[in-house]
Amino acid sequence: MITSTPAALAGLATLALVGGAALTWAPSDAATGHRPPAQRTVPAKAATGPVTCVGGTAKGLVSKLSAEPFSFSGTTGNDVPVTGARVNVKGPQRGTDTVLVTFSAESYYSGSGWMGIEVHKDGVPIAPFADNGSPLAFTSNSSYVSASAQFCTKVGRGTHVLTVEASTTGDATTDSGWLDDWTMSVQRYE
Repeated sequence: MITSTPAALAGLATLALVGGAALTWAPSDAATGHRPPAQRTVPAKAATGPVTCVGGTAKGLVSKLSAEPFSFSGTTGNDVPVTGARVNVKGPQRGTDTVLVTFSAESYYSGSGWMGIEVHKDGVPIAPFADNGSPLAFTSNSSYVSASAQFCTKVGRGTHVLTVEASTTGDATTDSGWLDDWTMSVQRYE
């Protein structure tokens, strides 16, 4: 049994406040003057909020890896499938399972916006996904960086196709994206 005292709770609350304040200030941004690119103003089709994705006992893991570079021209928000980043998941006989997808890659972007990443289940984006013209930013650097993102969804009966899709948000005539040495891991939970 865990017991707590008012002093211990106060100490944890103080630690959380100090830690949160430390995370909100980025000295590297202050030193370099780097600011994220401006977001396009597109009205959201539906209100979005936090999504809870809960799973139980682990049921399996599938990982796909590629050392083959994938490069693409600017897309102005249109998605392009990352070659080979596709996994079929068979749903349970009854109910639903939770699927956690992690995509990690060496990435490079050149242009006036950023490179976005989405995971689609049966052709439809899964959380986190904002249907407002502001995709999850995977990188906005014109230097080689290692980036990673996680996505979560439920799957029901039948076979479902999970794909990783990339996009750029700037000018399609000048933007380009590049992904290499990527891993797509799909963990399934009851």
